[in-house]
Amino acid sequence: METTERQHYWLPVPDRTGFKWHRHAFRGKHWDGRASDTSVCGKPCAMAKPSELDWFQAPTCPGCTELLITEQAGTGSTEQPDTGHAEQSDTGSAEGEQ
Repeated sequence: METTERQHYWLPVPDRTGFKWHRHAFRGKHWDGRASDTSVCGKPCAMAKPSELDWFQAPTCPGCTELLITEQAGTGSTEQPDTGHAEQSDTGSAEGEQ
């Protein structure tokens, strides 16, 4: 059986203002110090070394999470799932929270 597991790592990254942080997933084994990259969910991110407080306070990106779950489930789809359908309304996710 052939597996195509893709490696990823999580990193809290600042938004454009630098005041609000979110924890996004990125492709690769670990952050190599680069200044920017595109997250698994497709968002371009400026990257900086986070503090322990950033790790604690930054919420996890739901888009990155859903895409990684979809990949792990073996569906093979790397497109961001459409969470706006009525049949997915009772998923328990905090949809609409920022």
